[in-house]
Amino acid sequence: MNKKKSNKKIYIIFIAVMIALYGIGYLTGKLLAKGENSGNLEHLITSLKQFLVNVTPPLYALLAIISLFLVWFLYFTCKKMHRELQKNPDDALWDLLEYKMNVPIILANAMQILNVFFFGCILCITEFASYGKDGGFETAVVIIDCILFLLILVVTILVSGGIVKIEKELNPEKQGNVFDFRFNEVWFESCDEAQKMMVYKASYHAFKCTNITCMVLWIASFVGMFALKTGIYPLLCVCLIWLVNTLSYMLRAAKLERGK
Repeated sequence: MNKKKSNKKIYIIFIAVMIALYGIGYLTGKLLAKGENSGNLEHLITSLKQFLVNVTPPLYALLAIISLFLVWFLYFTCKKMHRELQKNPDDALWDLLEYKMNVPIILANAMQILNVFFFGCILCITEFASYGKDGGFETAVVIIDCILFLLILVVTILVSGGIVKIEKELNPEKQGNVFDFRFNEVWFESCDEAQKMMVYKASYHAFKCTNITCMVLWIASFVGMFALKTGIYPLLCVCLIWLVNTLSYMLRAAKLERGK
């Protein structure tokens, strides 16, 4: 009886969400069509593009400098804690250091992705919006952005290598070199069963988050295809990532189920 009630509740929630999404999509389409017919939408998009062209290069420089400072500060904080631990072994400090080392390594990985994205935006702006081609302040900003791009690449690799070195000193059984293309595989094989279980749980969580993100991005790219005239390329990229994420998980699960 409880199972029937539970299923009934699930169906009601599912239908309600579908109706709500349909209503939102319909209203969004009507508003976009109305804005496009009046010419206000095109004016808004033009203003927004110009705003992004003017703001993105200096914003990237500011964010890059702040990120570099933070990642170095966090990394040297970990190094200081490691030196203290070597002088005075303490289990509480050991556990705290293990936790603290997650922060700079997470920030370094996020910086790498955002760095590549923003640098691509800078190249697009300079090529198609002629930003920085007339000299002066804009050119200086573009040059600074290029230097910061290379600097962030170097710093993130060095910080990642430094954190891995500290981790290997704390746990001598750990293996792997960040410059090795097989680093993740080698590092994973050197983990114990408890650590591997954490990787499995984190991987499944990442799989679910990626699926949800792809759903949201599909909606955004679908709307943008009509509202912003972006074409099908964003839609193709999102669906390709979604397809690879889903099939790689399901095919691997099927293979593991057969004992391979």
